[in-house]
Amino acid sequence: MLDKLDLTKTTDEKKYNETLSSLQDRLGILQRSLRDLNIPTIIIVEGWNAAGITMTVHEIVQALDPRGYTLNAIERPTAEEKSHPFLWRFWRRIPPRGRIGLFARSWYSRAITEEMQNPGWQKSLKGRSNRINKFERQLSDDGAIIFKLFLHISKEEQKQRLEQRERNPLTAWLVTPAIWNVHHHYDDTLPLIDDFIDKTNTDYAPWTVVEATDRKYTILKIYQMLVKTLEKRVAGEKEGKVKNVKAKDLVKPHRIPVQRRSAPESEVTRETGQQILNSLQIEMLEIQYLLFKRKIPLIILYEGWDAAGKGGNITRMTRFLNPLGYYVVPVSAPSPAEQQFHYLRRFIKRFPSGGDIAIFDRSWYGRVLVERVEGYCSEPEWLRAYNEINEIEEDYVTSSGGGIVKFWLEISKDEQLKRFQQRAADPLKVHKITDDDWRNREKWDQYEEAVEEMLARTSTDAAPWTVVESDDKWFARIKTLKTVIASAQRLL
Repeated sequence: MLDKLDLTKTTDEKKYNETLSSLQDRLGILQRSLRDLNIPTIIIVEGWNAAGITMTVHEIVQALDPRGYTLNAIERPTAEEKSHPFLWRFWRRIPPRGRIGLFARSWYSRAITEEMQNPGWQKSLKGRSNRINKFERQLSDDGAIIFKLFLHISKEEQKQRLEQRERNPLTAWLVTPAIWNVHHHYDDTLPLIDDFIDKTNTDYAPWTVVEATDRKYTILKIYQMLVKTLEKRVAGEKEGKVKNVKAKDLVKPHRIPVQRRSAPESEVTRETGQQILNSLQIEMLEIQYLLFKRKIPLIILYEGWDAAGKGGNITRMTRFLNPLGYYVVPVSAPSPAEQQFHYLRRFIKRFPSGGDIAIFDRSWYGRVLVERVEGYCSEPEWLRAYNEINEIEEDYVTSSGGGIVKFWLEISKDEQLKRFQQRAADPLKVHKITDDDWRNREKWDQYEEAVEEMLARTSTDAAPWTVVESDDKWFARIKTLKTVIASAQRLL
């Protein structure tokens, strides 16, 4: 693609002056329309060094209300960002609904720059292009516009611009030995970038490659393509012509039945259970220190019926742990601010860095449980979530070297009623029972169906479910500790 572009294209001064002002006015109007329609917009500006990325961003923002966009200048990852999966820091920067997120370089530059420094980078880069495509598809499915620019210049043009910058005392510091090194390998890098663009050029996030030799031509083409893209989406929204994926058209993961049982084969007495727990808790502390020493992150996730014992389970799990090396994420309904983003973002933000343990008391599975049953999201949205969740979990495990341990705490309907009544009668526990708990119980059969499908579609090799027989609390506490220890040992 890149080697076939005509890099000699120019535009005359008259056309530039006559056209630019009108395009800027239209972009300003579109920004307000996107805000009113609650559409998040991502504009990515990539290109060769000295191709004009800063100039392009500067020109785009001239037409925008600064209160409605955020500029992300992507540099080398910080130590904190390096300790998380590759896309973690970009999930944190996606714009909320109705705002524009501008990226001066993005996940593309970081993928190429970081991977080329490692052995076997070609295979790794292919893996990153797949993850990027899934990331962008998830954002697009959630309603985002993704507009991607690549500014292309020749090797000769790049050399002239770098030398010009070096001669200017105000810009000489921008030209580093690393940048010259990339320039010297321009011919080797060109097919790599071309292939990467080709592999990430999708219907939902297509590339616009711009001949960037002539500044005026570059600016006009960018404005024309950007305005055209945004106008098409705005018109489609207003006319109701935006194509929404229907539930029947979604490809769902295969169902792999997960066996469930609420009562264990044998009960555990309190005395015996406490003795076993003490030994396991000491072993869990040792595991924590080994994970920290080797910078391996771990997610422990609890889902289950109301009153199944998640809180007591977590308390026993963490009894002897060093509080500096773990944290618990209690999950409730998303706040109004969180609802302005993709539903996964608030959870990904809390993923642990290398060596930490994150314990989720409920999780992203609310999308296919409570949000499905209570109608807080549409059928296509919760059906789409099965694949999205599997992709996020696999990406986390693959790119972080960590693990995910997922528990479903199973109790019988009779045992739940017994515990509800006990809580309601105990002044120290009455705060644990709410009107929502009783309402959810009335929808037991609907939740039963949702749980069955959730377990069957999201128990994967990367992140399998463990069903915990929780009618017996002591048995459940022992089983979860044993499972986490065994899972963590496989990571060490």
